[in-house]
Amino acid sequence: MIRTHRRSALPAAGAGLLAAALLAGCAAGPREEPPAPAEETPHGYVEGAEEAAEPQSRLVLADAEGAVEVLDLITEETTALDPVGPVDGITGDGRFAYLYSSDERTTSVVDSGTWTVDHGDHFHYYRARIRALGAVEGVAAPEAAADTALTALADGNGSAALLERPAQEDGGLTPVDLPAGAAAPAVAVPYGGALVTASDDGVHVHDRSGEPLASPDAACADPAGAAVTRRGLVIGCTGGALLVTEDDGEFTAQELPHPDGLPAGAHVDDFHHRPGAAALAALPAPGTVLVLDLAEQRWHHWDLPGAVAVSAVGEGASVLALTDDGSLHALDPETGEELARTDLLEEVDTEHPPVLQVDTSRAYVNDAHGGLVHEIDYNDDLRVARTFETGVAPVHMVETGR
Repeated sequence: MIRTHRRSALPAAGAGLLAAALLAGCAAGPREEPPAPAEETPHGYVEGAEEAAEPQSRLVLADAEGAVEVLDLITEETTALDPVGPVDGITGDGRFAYLYSSDERTTSVVDSGTWTVDHGDHFHYYRARIRALGAVEGVAAPEAAADTALTALADGNGSAALLERPAQEDGGLTPVDLPAGAAAPAVAVPYGGALVTASDDGVHVHDRSGEPLASPDAACADPAGAAVTRRGLVIGCTGGALLVTEDDGEFTAQELPHPDGLPAGAHVDDFHHRPGAAALAALPAPGTVLVLDLAEQRWHHWDLPGAVAVSAVGEGASVLALTDDGSLHALDPETGEELARTDLLEEVDTEHPPVLQVDTSRAYVNDAHGGLVHEIDYNDDLRVARTFETGVAPVHMVETGR
């Protein structure tokens, strides 16, 4: 029971005594009150966000026509957003989702309201409200990367856009000019406190004001697909990859040639991995799985007929692969030996295949045909931990909050 206590009026005699006391106090002069102690801003405080003790993962889902919803993996609640128009694909940067349309040359931005801040020796986890921020015109970006100052969007064909990250976190889309020496980049990534761009004319590093910092002497023909890891920035190239690292403001680039035995014309257009982890997986050619272990700077590859999606769990851990028969496989990262398998999907659209989103304990597979998302415990023989029914056909999916 809640009790309400109301302070009663003072009796007349009591009121007279109180008045006298007040007059006496005035005669004695004003009494200085001690200053109120200043409130300290808690470590990790973010205005408008709630800090949590664990990652607050969400999935941003969309169908081909542009219906969008956000699935909260903690509460299992969904939030529907206004449609954004035709969607070719979706990517993310840990907090924001970017839904791009090639026909309209736009990238719609959704704030999922969940993210993780890496402080090196510890993490902070946040949740806030979900909201749509609008669209970036002139670029349909399957590549997105960000740091605390910039968000970079690139379509892989020379069109790119930069946004002010603080303004974006406040709900606005404020463009930033590309550096003059970074025209038509195929890859643009904020990294090491700078902006790294790559095109057929080389790799260039610019500071936040657009001034050139470095142009590492390394070749990267037809650059495409970039991944930021704890061991550096990886860019896919014809014949291999480029590893860009930063040490005390100095940027270097190292070529990592593909291993022998890959099919002719093999090229990595996109790397897939657990956020931050230094093991990357890709499909450089039909039926071929390619794995890059940055700890050892070694490639591994093997044949897997019908592979439509892959992702690496982490250094020394399994590689997950989905095949066109709907089976999910856990594979040894060096040999490709099958460690576990589960029949997951009844139907796979090979033109718009599902994706594998991997975090520190779970993987997520979208089932557009069934209107479902499957949560997989990849440490327990690919056990299906949960299955979510969705309000949209989840053709496109990205995880945020990690």
